[in-house]
Amino acid sequence: MIDPGENGAFGAIPAKLPFDCAVVLSPFSWNFRDDMMQTTHYVTQELARRCPTVLIEPPVQWNPRGEQFRLHRLPQAVFGRRTRSPQPHLLIFHRRGLPFGRHARPRKFDLARNAKALRRLLQELGFDRALLWHSFPYWSESLVEAVDHRLFAYHCLDHSSREEEERLVRRADAVFCVTKGLVERHLCTNPETHLLPNGVDLNLFNLEEARKSLRPADLPKNGRLIGFVGSINCHLDIELLLSIATAFPRDHLVLVGRVLTNETAPRGRQLEALTKLSSLSNVEILGFRPPTQLPAYMHAFDVCVIPFLANEFNQERDPLKFYQYFALGKPVVTTPVPVAERYGDLCYMATSEEEFVHSVLLALGEQDRDARSQARLQVARSHSWQSLLSQACRTLSALHSSAA
Repeated sequence: MIDPGENGAFGAIPAKLPFDCAVVLSPFSWNFRDDMMQTTHYVTQELARRCPTVLIEPPVQWNPRGEQFRLHRLPQAVFGRRTRSPQPHLLIFHRRGLPFGRHARPRKFDLARNAKALRRLLQELGFDRALLWHSFPYWSESLVEAVDHRLFAYHCLDHSSREEEERLVRRADAVFCVTKGLVERHLCTNPETHLLPNGVDLNLFNLEEARKSLRPADLPKNGRLIGFVGSINCHLDIELLLSIATAFPRDHLVLVGRVLTNETAPRGRQLEALTKLSSLSNVEILGFRPPTQLPAYMHAFDVCVIPFLANEFNQERDPLKFYQYFALGKPVVTTPVPVAERYGDLCYMATSEEEFVHSVLLALGEQDRDARSQARLQVARSHSWQSLLSQACRTLSALHSSAA
């Protein structure tokens, strides 16, 4: 298993990699104007520091109810340029797509033409020893076949019941999973299954830089801040947030993130709770903020919370925000997630509403805050993306050497 180590230097990976480029099959578009940065974005950035990297975006979402639907992206699906380069050594490959992509015929047509275009692009670039890094098991196998890869890494980010994923796990040279539960699930299919937890961009979530930043003008001027950063969706326990806001009427609950209105929007009791939450005078729902602005908000919070519902999806998540909160030294109160179990001595994990509210109270008055903050910073440093990807590259190099 791969465990997070110290924040190694770039030179810690083998001097000669067994691949000449990386091709990342991503579930997320490379567009931070209206989207948060996700695990695959950070992995891609680190791979691009090591070798030329091509990120294959998901097809444009045509369904207005889809989580990834963005009206301004629709022209890209039909008329947009095939590639763009947002930073050195990184090329974004845009998949073209017709409406009704959930139906077999248009989906097969789009997959065939995108696979052909991708194969042609890689040939033109002269790459023939690619690392294929795969994180998107949705009708992806024709794209896998289009990449003449030397090594194939499947990166399991959350729970999936798709048969396609099992086939991908079986054929991968290495499987990296963000939680031990996912490792145990896939280990029986592929013995080269390793733990690769999520990490944090220490250049962006930098405590010293955050201290220099101005306090965001839209935050309350007085009172303690209990903060959450992330999408407000069907996986969030909004009833719990309502209980927190009610229990601390003199403090402020601040939510930084888009309130989703699509297929993953809050529903039922959680939607009712959101309506009540929005009406409280000590609650601020600020909406989406670009990734570069998030450290300033987190730095202003007195306590950071991760209030997830107890469902199958959340039980196998490794939330990025946990490591980001830790990188800024913040006390974290969370419902049970695997990372909180690993670092239970440095966070507050609560299994009930009453326990969560009590834990927020303890976190607000935390004793030895400076010492605990430094310990959290050490955890964050051990989870730098640079360190984690160095270890992944060492694992892949060792596999290649043993097979040679």
